[in-house]
Amino acid sequence: MMSAFLHVIVVSFNTCSKTLQCLRFILRYTDLPFHLWVVDNASTDGSIDMLNELSAQNRERLTLTRLSENVGYTRAIASIYPNIPAHGYVCFINSDVYVGPGFAKRLHKHLERHPDIAAVAPLGSGIGGWQDILKYHSPPSPADEFDEAKLVQVNHALQNTHPKAITAKCIQGTVWMAKRAALEEIGELDTACVCGADDADWSLRARLKNWRLLIALDTYVWHDNHSSFSVLDDHGKTWITQSWDHFNRKWSGCFDHLSWSDLMESIDPTVYPAYQYEEFMV
Repeated sequence: MMSAFLHVIVVSFNTCSKTLQCLRFILRYTDLPFHLWVVDNASTDGSIDMLNELSAQNRERLTLTRLSENVGYTRAIASIYPNIPAHGYVCFINSDVYVGPGFAKRLHKHLERHPDIAAVAPLGSGIGGWQDILKYHSPPSPADEFDEAKLVQVNHALQNTHPKAITAKCIQGTVWMAKRAALEEIGELDTACVCGADDADWSLRARLKNWRLLIALDTYVWHDNHSSFSVLDDHGKTWITQSWDHFNRKWSGCFDHLSWSDLMESIDPTVYPAYQYEEFMV
């Protein structure tokens, strides 16, 4: 039986050292056959030279696209998505995230638990919601300090956790892996959500088409929270506001029967959009 193939997408913008660390960890720890698709949003901090060098060192498994201007997160992904072969799974990873050992096989295993599971996302530091590792475990390390040994240690420790995964109403866009069939039916990320709200929007669209979303409680990533926003002139405020304004207009009046918590956060069941809390033990 042929092994699963993974297409990993990373968007880069003016976080050279963190992006390099992110990509090195993907190259080191991705334990499925994969190809890495990196799109740079016209960085000016030396990222281009770094990416050119890394691409030259990994020609067989890294494709670099350089854009002439910063078009935002979802539009950068849309610019390369048509070039990605139709086979395999897709994994979106923010450029300020460091994955750990075994992450790909574990996320893939969760995706294959049932045909109607669309996507899965891991636990992490600084992610929030039901993906915040602090909901389940004591801090793996200080919030402002990254330690690779601790990243490896926490991932090993989580192999004994129960349950292994739970259903969620929304997954955070920091790291997530999706089935190609789900992306085809649900659609790609909404490019009007330029830099924010895209994950909430996609999660809602998934549930409206009766797909399920999972959080992997046995997988941990380190997230240098919102460092990509900090390099923008206004810390991303303009794009974030535009994105959420679009989200609110798009869904206005659709879910007035639910509070935001009931719609996106709590584990209480909903009929529209569909959600039922479930735990997966093995």
